[in-house]
Amino acid sequence: MIEKQIDTIVTDMDGTLLLKKGDAIHPLNQEVLSKWQAAGKKLFLATGRLDLAILPFIHALKISMPVISCNGGLVRDFGTGEILYKSDIELTKIAELLALLAPLEVDYHIYTTDRILGPSYTGKIAFFTEQNKHLPENEQVPLTVTKDPLAILNEGEFPLKLLIIEGDKAKQQQIKEVLADSGMAVLSSAANLIDIMNEGIDKAKGLRFLAEQGYLDLAHTIAFGDNENDAGMIELAEIGVAMANGIPQAKEKADFIGLSNEEGGVGRFILDKL
Repeated sequence: MIEKQIDTIVTDMDGTLLLKKGDAIHPLNQEVLSKWQAAGKKLFLATGRLDLAILPFIHALKISMPVISCNGGLVRDFGTGEILYKSDIELTKIAELLALLAPLEVDYHIYTTDRILGPSYTGKIAFFTEQNKHLPENEQVPLTVTKDPLAILNEGEFPLKLLIIEGDKAKQQQIKEVLADSGMAVLSSAANLIDIMNEGIDKAKGLRFLAEQGYLDLAHTIAFGDNENDAGMIELAEIGVAMANGIPQAKEKADFIGLSNEEGGVGRFILDKL
């Protein structure tokens, strides 16, 4: 058992809290985290997804705390709908990035404060389009497919993340090399996804913001994750746990290695260690 007093959990979604397909919380995680909150303890979600794309899970877990999304590019209070923090990308910068990547013919989405945009029904847009067919209207992910995403942004709508969808490892490396001097944060969030945000933005940034605003105490916080975009918050929290299915970079930053997401690793670790 861990003897340190822990009253706050921060958990990644894909590859950590969710089953492999990414459309359901592992039942053990659901049960344990519901009891955790019923005991008056805090639960925060930290995801590379747009927060509007995890509404079923926010509702299922009855999340009352602000949500870190877009890898720390956005922190929103779902109780009030207020955006507490955002790091939006200038439109000229996104155009510059897309021009750099054009020779590689990348597939991409743009995550904004309001929706996910992209030029085709592929990647996450295809995934969420199918998911939306089975969700109530208040949980559907807002999606827009258009050949020129930057031309249709609404007033007060802010781009937060450029997502590249690419499964080929060699091409992923090419993409990262092309963007090496772009002045942007470039992180892998899944085996076929590369997230591009403003420099200095990651989940640790979002976690630190919540601590500075008094939502949590890092000295009493445990963080769970599996990928490159989780490594910073795993290191920042008092206790960091990487999942068995996690990549080496996440495991190197962790204090403990838990069971895989397919085994309900988050819930099992809480039961066994806290």
